[in-house]
Amino acid sequence: MSRRIPGPLRWSVLAALAAVAAVVLAQYWVATSAATDQQQGWTQTRWGPLGPADRDLLQKVRLAGLWEAPTGQQGEQQATSPAVREVARKLGVEHHDLDELVRSTAEQLGVLLPSRPNDQQIGWMNDLTARTGTDYDRQFVQILRAAHGSVLPVITDVKVGTRNELMRQFANEASVYVTRHIGYLESTGLVDYAALPAPPDPVPTGTRTASDVVVPALVVGVALLAAGGLLMTLHRRGRPAPRRARPGAPVI
Repeated sequence: MSRRIPGPLRWSVLAALAAVAAVVLAQYWVATSAATDQQQGWTQTRWGPLGPADRDLLQKVRLAGLWEAPTGQQGEQQATSPAVREVARKLGVEHHDLDELVRSTAEQLGVLLPSRPNDQQIGWMNDLTARTGTDYDRQFVQILRAAHGSVLPVITDVKVGTRNELMRQFANEASVYVTRHIGYLESTGLVDYAALPAPPDPVPTGTRTASDVVVPALVVGVALLAAGGLLMTLHRRGRPAPRRARPGAPVI
């Protein structure tokens, strides 16, 4: 004759199964949400998928050309140092070439590009226009060095991670331009490195995320439920069975 599964053990098993199902569903939901978010903003091209970071790079390089090319032409006329004037001339010419490259790439990929500098860049241009003499030279080198330094990591990220072959080619060429421009500017000896934006702090290797804590906590909770049910069952089995009264015997 089969023995019936005790109620406490049965409920513990059901609770454990429910908890496991909840964990599986939660992990599936997180994975699905991440995949959906990753696919948002992606389009397919003949060179491979084009993502938001790819478009962002094209727009940033275009914005750089919109203010750095005319600023280079201005610096060639307004700077007092021959070294700064030569650097300005090179920047003006090469940003014109880079701008042609970014417009050609964007056209092939169907990416819309800005047609004017942003407000921050217009502010830089106005600031430089108001300066003269060696003050102009120092500010020209400092602003352009900071701007090139801020766009280089964006180029590098796309270069190593893009899924689009045409964007990879563009990022490679843009990296050469920007790295060379940084070298031009630093060769003047006027860069104040202490005034440049500091690099971001690295994320500690041992940093834990919420999922690192939630999943182990659920597993521990399931184990405790199962253990509690088992202990309760064993405790009840260890009790002496109540004595049944014999038929016809008086009940005391």
